[in-house]
Parts: sequence; C-alpha cells; structure tokens
Amino acid sequence: MVVAKPAKVAKDSLDHLAGLSELLQASRTDSARLFEHGLALLVQAFGVDRALLTRVTGLGYEVFWWAVGPRATMDPVFEAPEKGFCPFVIEHPERPLIIKHAGTDPHWRKSPGCVELGIQAYAGVALKVGDETVGTLCVQHHAPRAFTHTELSLLQTMGHLMGRTLESENLKQELRAALDALELSSAIVEDSAMQSSRSGLPNRHYLDVWLRATLFLARRRREPMTLALWSQPMVAGTKGRLAAVAAHLRGEDLLVELSTDQYLLLMPHTTDSGAEVLLARLREVLGEHPTGATLWLPDGKDMTLKSALRRVAKAFTDASREGVPIVWHHS
Repeated sequence: MVVAKPAKVAKDSLDHLAGLSELLQASRTDSARLFEHGLALLVQAFGVDRALLTRVTGLGYEVFWWAVGPRATMDPVFEAPEKGFCPFVIEHPERPLIIKHAGTDPHWRKSPGCVELGIQAYAGVALKVGDETVGTLCVQHHAPRAFTHTELSLLQTMGHLMGRTLESENLKQELRAALDALELSSAIVEDSAMQSSRSGLPNRHYLDVWLRATLFLARRRREPMTLALWSQPMVAGTKGRLAAVAAHLRGEDLLVELSTDQYLLLMPHTTDSGAEVLLARLREVLGEHPTGATLWLPDGKDMTLKSALRRVAKAFTDASREGVPIVWHHS
C-alpha cells in the first residue's frame, strides 16, 4: 500500500502528459481545437462537471469556451459567470485558487458560487496576455474533491498554453482589423461612389465594406447591434443637420444614406434602451421623423444584414402609418 500511491501518481502524470502531447499535435495551428480538446481533456482527466474559459470584457465576465461532463450542464454558470469564483482569480492572478469543499469552508460557504451555482470543488488559474490578466481557466464540480499536485500542474500548464494562444489570437485579430480598416480607407480614397453627393453621407456600398470590418468582433463577442431607419426630405438645411449628427456619433456608430431620403443608423454593441437615448438626441437635431428600429445579433441564426433590414423596414412602415416617433420589431 505504501508504494502503490506513488506508482499511481506516476501513472497519472504519464497519462496526463500523453494527453497533453496528443492535444498539442492535434491543435498545432488551430486555437479553436486547442480550446475545445484542451477543456475536454481537463474534464476527463479531473472527472469534474465542467472546465471553462472566462474572460473580462467591456460587458463584464463572459464564458467563451467550455466543456462539460456526461451529466453536467452549463446553464447556471453560462448565464452568470461572475457569480462563480473567477473574479477572485482575476483579482489575485499570482496564485491558483483551490477550493476542496466550499460548503464547509468559512470563506466560501456563503458565496454565490456555492449557494446559487452549486459549486463545491473548484480549481482555477489566471490567463495572462503580456502583463495583463484577461480571464481564467477553471474546473468546477458539484461534489467535494481534492486536487492532486499532478492535476494542478496540468491545469497551470494548460492555463499558460491557452494564455499564449489568446495572445496570438489577439495579435491576429488586431492585424485583421488593421487590414480591414486599411481596405476601407483605401476604398474611400479610390472610389468616390462610396459617398452620396446628395446627402454627403456614406452610402450602401460603404456599408458593405464597413460590415466586413465590424461583424467579426460582433460575432466573436456575441454583441447586439441596433439598427434605426427613418426618412426625411432633402430640403434646405437637411444636409447640414445630417453632417452635424454624423460628426457627433460615437466612434463605432455609422449613419448611411440607404436610399434616396432614407437613412440608416447602425449602433454596435447597443441594446434597445441605449439606442432610445441616442435616437432621442438625434431627434433634437434632425426633428421628429417616424423611425423603425430593430435589435440584431449577428450570430448563426441571423448572420446577414438582410433579415435585420427586413425587420427595420417593417418597423419604419408601421411607425409611419401610426404616426409615432418609433416602433420596434424584434426577431
């Protein structure tokens, strides 16, 4: 019995190392495969409910990759990752957080992670990009359990590997965004047809190029975009008012002339409540015009602008018919 335990630890170490080696060979050039198979490896090797990657964004904590065991779900954790233990890991990135039995630990037994999410055992490490802590890698389980030295070594190694992968992905993303911006700038210089001479605003051609640079991040972050559509005649002063509005939009918003006397405002990562505030400010400059609006989440169910334009056009028609300031149509 005395010699069996070290033999088992050695066997576990070899099994984990073999699994990590296979993972690296399978995902050498594919970050998605690394995240998918790496988290699945942790679930299998630890025998836990779930393994997940969380990150901190402008919208708070979000789960952006995960794996679950045969009888586990992500439902409560996915909806509120900040209720777990990842905020503590972010605040103390210098060391792993290990919880063997949250229900009997005075520090954690009343925490939302234990009480609301039912997490009894937890092990998590910080993910770093350069000197910045950007997220966490963790495993969670519904029952108490201890974590061996071998398991923690595997978790830390995987955390380091995934942190480096995120750093590489960020560089690729920045490069892609820079190339898209360069393409957009070049197109504007080379093609005067991207601007409407009538209103002075970008036109539909410009919108098509702009979307290529915008949708990648919107889909990656699962961020909503609000569209607003209205019509107003080009009378004396209209062009100047439109220019004033366009000049004072937020940096990521875009106002285009969709067709003659019809204007479309796109507001990335903006919900309906935030859009209502912005549109009220616009009406102070442009005057009252019936407006149609819709919320667009460019994900797998609504990948293209076509369906969102159909909804916002229907909302605009209804607002015009009813003579009201704004009508919303949701998918």
